[in-house]
Amino acid sequence: MNPKQVRSLLAVHHHQSVSKAAKALHLAPSSVSAQLKELATELGVELFTPQGRNIVLSDIGKALLPKLQAFVNQEDALKQQAQELTSQLAGSLTLFAPSSMCIYRLPKIIEKLQRIAPNVELLLTHEPFDYEQALKLGEIDAAIIVTDASEKTGSQSMENLWQEYILHKEEVIYVAHPQLHRGELLSLEELAKNTLISTEPECTYRLRADKHFADNGMVFSCQQSFSNVEVVKRCVMAKMGVGLMPRCVVDVELQSGDLIEQAVIGAPYIFYSRLIHLKDKPISEKLAALTQASIDA
Repeated sequence: MNPKQVRSLLAVHHHQSVSKAAKALHLAPSSVSAQLKELATELGVELFTPQGRNIVLSDIGKALLPKLQAFVNQEDALKQQAQELTSQLAGSLTLFAPSSMCIYRLPKIIEKLQRIAPNVELLLTHEPFDYEQALKLGEIDAAIIVTDASEKTGSQSMENLWQEYILHKEEVIYVAHPQLHRGELLSLEELAKNTLISTEPECTYRLRADKHFADNGMVFSCQQSFSNVEVVKRCVMAKMGVGLMPRCVVDVELQSGDLIEQAVIGAPYIFYSRLIHLKDKPISEKLAALTQASIDA
């Protein structure tokens, strides 16, 4: 039994005529008659009986009619769902993320997303980029941002417009090569005697260090600053100084002993990585898949 046979039966039932049903289905009358015969043979019953010039369902055919109609409805529902899934879970999503997240957090998210929605392509942009304006204008679907645990997620104009999901607690720490590491807990005064290497002044990590120093009547004097945390790490490994960077960036090196966390009073600095998107924009199945992948990663 197949849906074409059942559709032919329903058409003949509606028109009470094989020829009229064939015309409505854009088939030859002989094709409709053959399908009805095949269906009757499959079920082992007579489905129609003549009534004057017309043809009508037999008593058995009438009894089976609700389930035959449900059979076709189920096929329609299945096709519709398949089309919806195809249209929603294929295509692209545009995401903003800081460079450190791109390197050290996104791979796991992408891996999860590929399992959930293998036909969705993730298009990535990173700083410098005005993600707030891009969200407003619909230029990006979502953003991964990193914020100080003690501060609000974003600007006051946007904070009530965001739906956010906390992804990870991020610790920003001071690290040093084993040959430059100091075993004791350093004060800021002692730390400042070292060559300090950090990200650019606008970076949230750097701003937090600036505040820490300022709160203690000091200035965070950075001898080297770079826009990429990977560069900062390479400089620290080259024994150029003490670096400020997220723990996730140096996790492998800390475990291997190639770098050592430098204990400093008032550190580490606690941040949270968050996935955000606009509240008032209907969430697509693609974005829902990205959200699920991000939370599970």
